[in-house]
Amino acid sequence: MERYQLLQTIYDISKIDPRPETYPCRPRELILRLMQDWSLIQQQLKILEEEGLIRTIQQDTLIIYLSPEGIQKLADLKETRLND
Repeated sequence: MERYQLLQTIYDISKIDPRPETYPCRPRELILRLMQDWSLIQQQLKILEEEGLIRTIQQDTLIIYLSPEGIQKLADLKETRLND
């Protein structure tokens, strides 16, 4: 699922912060890491936001934050892979 790869990428970027859910991730960080078209990334961001896994705020540029639910979803996915 590509959107969860995007979610993981947002986490990888934001985990440098002691509270990853407060790190303001910007589009350029995602584009540089994923090497995907911005329109595809936007579609995936919309789905992740609808699922409550991220939140976005439009400032001078789009700011993306992980939600606590997004962090938990990644932990659940990791646990599922370990149990397979």
